[in-house]
Amino acid sequence: MLDVISYLAGILVVVVGIALSIGLHELGHYLPAKYFNVRVKQFMVGFGPTVKSWRRGETEFGIKAIPLGGYILMTGMFPPEKKPARGPFARWIAEARNAEREEISESDNGRQFHQLSPWKKIVVMLGGPVMNLILGFVLIVSALAGIGTMQNSLTIDGVAQCTEVDIEGNCPSEAPLSPAAQAGLMPGDVVVGVNGQMVSQWEEIIDGFNQNLGASSTLEVRRGDELVFVTLTPIFTERPVYSQNGEVQRDEAGAPITEFRPLIGVILQPQNVPLPLTEATSYAFDATRSTFDFILRLPQEVWAVAASTLGFSERDPAGVVSIVGVGQIAGEVGSANIPLESKLATLLMLLGSLNLALFAFNLIPLLPLDGGHVLGAIYESIKRRTYRILGKADPGAIDNAKALPLAYSMWLVLIAVGILVILADILNPISLG
Repeated sequence: MLDVISYLAGILVVVVGIALSIGLHELGHYLPAKYFNVRVKQFMVGFGPTVKSWRRGETEFGIKAIPLGGYILMTGMFPPEKKPARGPFARWIAEARNAEREEISESDNGRQFHQLSPWKKIVVMLGGPVMNLILGFVLIVSALAGIGTMQNSLTIDGVAQCTEVDIEGNCPSEAPLSPAAQAGLMPGDVVVGVNGQMVSQWEEIIDGFNQNLGASSTLEVRRGDELVFVTLTPIFTERPVYSQNGEVQRDEAGAPITEFRPLIGVILQPQNVPLPLTEATSYAFDATRSTFDFILRLPQEVWAVAASTLGFSERDPAGVVSIVGVGQIAGEVGSANIPLESKLATLLMLLGSLNLALFAFNLIPLLPLDGGHVLGAIYESIKRRTYRILGKADPGAIDNAKALPLAYSMWLVLIAVGILVILADILNPISLG
């Protein structure tokens, strides 16, 4: 029962965190819009039926039933029609424009979004993604520098009796003793030195072993009130070198970089160790760059999810997930047998990564995403400057209404991808193992 409660608690933390992230994203749009005196009619977190709403001044704030997005509704997103649209969507565009502009009054003159200069439009549209970027950095740095990462302490929690075990985890009679068992190390021992050098972290012990590669080393161990000197000979194995992001490092030829690591047969008590602020910030920058790389690979990632769901390949644990998959991961973290502070740090990292993903994804230069509006404002600026240089009359604001067919097509694609990934997370979920 406790595991179920912990599982649900992990999901709840992430759901609340996502809702707050969406609200702050919309706040990033709302604040510059209000600063530029645009009338904002609605500020909503979520989609679907309204659960709760209230009015402050000229804006209706509210929470909707499905916390998978949000929006602010600014007056005058579409300019008045200059030239009727042509083609199969002409009537559709005209109806959407009329519906959007029917509540505009004379008091809105100069307070409409389309009347903003291009740079102001860019500021309003970038406000949301930038808010997610800031929040992503704050969450990641808080997790790493405020709480820390799970690292090995210097206290021995358990000693493996042999180097090889059978299926049931027992030592076969002919299996050799582990170096730790041979040396007489015991649970509760605290390692304080190696080869005459005092140590404060386990990696320093590893370095001490590596300096005597293939030979014996001496550990200074605190056992109760005594200091005990223990001699042991580690078993060295060749293992790949991993980056901060958990990726295997490779040389110029693409081959994995390896190093020799000592095996002595001990289980260490874990502890949370806060990282220096500079290191935590560097990790956040690396995570942002990796997120952009992932967005560039998004079509391949979606195809990989489809292939794994149909049974053609294995599901990539580092691949794309839906809100369902995020909830499953959060639940597993909540019910994991790790300290509470480690759970909190992991959930903060998860929410930080989601905010970085929202930042990068919303910068895709396609409507209805924020990046599509930014691209439109840049095009408007270039067009108006060009007309001015050529001595032509100002063409005015671009007409976003004419791009509605593209925007709705993009919505259909996003909905289809969302359904596909949700099915994948239900039928072939990613597990933390």
